[in-house]
Amino acid sequence: MPVRAENMRAAVLRGPQRIKMETLPVPKTGVNDVLVKVKAVGVCGSDVAYYERGKADVPPPVVLGHEFTGEIAELGPAAKQLGLLKVGDRVVAEPVQSCGVCSACKNRMPNLCEKPVVLGVSVNGGFAEHCSVFHNYLHPLPENVSYEEGAFTEPLACAIYGINKLQIQPGDFAVVLGPGPIGIMMTQYIKSSGASEVALIGTRDYRLEMGKKLGADYTLNTTDKRSKYYSADPLAEVKRLTNNRGADKVIIATGNAEANQLGARLGGPRSKTVFFGGASYGPDDFIKVYLWDGTLGDKELLFSWLSPYTFRPALKAISSGLVKVKPLITHSFPLEKTGEAIEIAEKRVGGAIKVQVKP
Repeated sequence: MPVRAENMRAAVLRGPQRIKMETLPVPKTGVNDVLVKVKAVGVCGSDVAYYERGKADVPPPVVLGHEFTGEIAELGPAAKQLGLLKVGDRVVAEPVQSCGVCSACKNRMPNLCEKPVVLGVSVNGGFAEHCSVFHNYLHPLPENVSYEEGAFTEPLACAIYGINKLQIQPGDFAVVLGPGPIGIMMTQYIKSSGASEVALIGTRDYRLEMGKKLGADYTLNTTDKRSKYYSADPLAEVKRLTNNRGADKVIIATGNAEANQLGARLGGPRSKTVFFGGASYGPDDFIKVYLWDGTLGDKELLFSWLSPYTFRPALKAISSGLVKVKPLITHSFPLEKTGEAIEIAEKRVGGAIKVQVKP
């Protein structure tokens, strides 16, 4: 049996825009824990925000990174007794580990748990050689899904939860605002769910073009007048594309206030609009809702938070090819360049879409 490593390398957030490579003890494997050797980690917008602020939901030092896959290195007693996991298994971690005992958890709302343990936010996460995960928050990675592809499971699971609220019907005209990795995945999943046409709205042509390549029927650039996709009035354009009706379904995959304001107006009669960019909102951010228009149109405005019970559908979507994620990986960095990886993702350098770190 191989000797257990005592120490590991980790990229530790020490303060605003300050990540330091350090040697930390390998996490102890408690009763309910599984030790995972990390293989691939996606940089999320929330990682960028924590990097800029210098803290996650606990004071630094903390190891960020919550979109990760890996290989099981050690099992705690509970996982051993169950016999469902074994050393060497390829897995993806579900980072928001709810308590299971609060009122929200008991009422099937684990995304609203009062006392969650969140990998890479409230405890150390995946920007390290090893990470400790509760045994019941690991999912087997299908054989045909690489570690790099599997690292998209968490953001796609969040996206699917939001899309489920749209209740896509065959023939729907849908709009996705925000052509980041999640918005492009949403475009694919919405098309696969039966929407006849999807319009993708954003501000960067290279991202819009990736969305078009992967299924968007229309692409609108709201800011760059040099763009061949430029639309001075995206509301009017959506009206034109829908015979003046407006979109049936709208999902806003960005925290940008202007995009959220636009998204709130794109829906037609009986439309559903989902506000998804929660992690990017500030506590005082707001938009205007046109009450008369909303009432006469019998419209629904909905919000989405995290990924309750959607990891399995996300894994199936990636494994089956319904959502293609490999083309979204534009940059990959070793662990010691985690800070650079986060900055590339933040500044969208070199056509960055999804940036990953591979310990």
